[in-house]
Amino acid sequence: MTKYLLDTNIYINFYERYYIFDCFPSFWEKIKVVINSNVVLPDIVINEHYQDEWFKKWLEQNFKGVSCKYKDYDHEWAEVIQYIANNDCYSEKALTNDKSWTHEKIADGWLIAIAKKDNLVIVTSENRNINLSKNQPSQNPKVPDIANDFGVRCISMNTFFEEIGLKV
Repeated sequence: MTKYLLDTNIYINFYERYYIFDCFPSFWEKIKVVINSNVVLPDIVINEHYQDEWFKKWLEQNFKGVSCKYKDYDHEWAEVIQYIANNDCYSEKALTNDKSWTHEKIADGWLIAIAKKDNLVIVTSENRNINLSKNQPSQNPKVPDIANDFGVRCISMNTFFEEIGLKV
C-alpha cells in the first residue's frame, strides 16, 4: 500500500481553505480514517508554526497512525540542503532567507528527506517552478522540483484524493 506525506499546506487547505470543520463534518470523519491508514505524519509538520491550534488538538485526539521524528532523518536532510547549495539554479538566498529550508523548523526539506528514505509520496499544493534556470537562480526551492531531483514522487491534493478513493 502506498503511504503518503502531506505537506503542511495540505493540512491548511483542509481546515482553513476548503473543508471547514463545521461545514464539512463528513470530510473530517473520512480524512481521519485516511490519515490513520495511508499517511505518515512527521512531528515537524504538526509543530510547524503555520499550524492552527484547533488542528493540532484535532490531530492529538484523532491521529493514531504512523508518525516519525524528523530528526531521525538528519543525514538525508543534509543531502537535500547540500544539493540546493550546489545547484546553480538556486541563489545563495535560497539557503539564507527567512523561509530557507536550512531553518530546522521549516518542513519542506525534511519531507523530501523522509520520503526519499522511507519511499513515501509527498502531497503538496506547491507547483514546480517551470522557469528554473541557471540564468536567473531562484531564491525559493519548490518541493516538487527538489523531490523530482531526488526521485521522490510528488502529487497534488486532488490526485491524492483520487488515489485513496476519497469521496465525500
